[in-house]
Amino acid sequence: MNRPIKFRVWHKKFKQWWGIICLNEPILSYDVDNLVFVQYTGCHDSSNNEIYEGDIVQYNNGDVIRIGYVGFMAGIFFLNYPDETDDELGYLLVSNLKVIGNKFEHSELLK
Repeated sequence: MNRPIKFRVWHKKFKQWWGIICLNEPILSYDVDNLVFVQYTGCHDSSNNEIYEGDIVQYNNGDVIRIGYVGFMAGIFFLNYPDETDDELGYLLVSNLKVIGNKFEHSELLK
């Protein structure tokens, strides 16, 4: 798989996105204690939106619609659900995924 290594940056103090950086760009010299770096998964949803860690995704397999957030553990991106189950993102059909928010700005969607 050949995908760009890029991150979206969330500023905790200002509660806003600071943009996207690629791995080949210089390291930021900001107060990193207030920054959260979320990695691009290499996947897009059904509307061709890039999917990042922390994104809240609606998964519709035809029978059931589930909502979870994208997490990363042991080298794998997962869709984590509120009932503490999960699916590996790489096994889900893109046509069944839709980004509806992210856990930094829309955490209420996970309740």
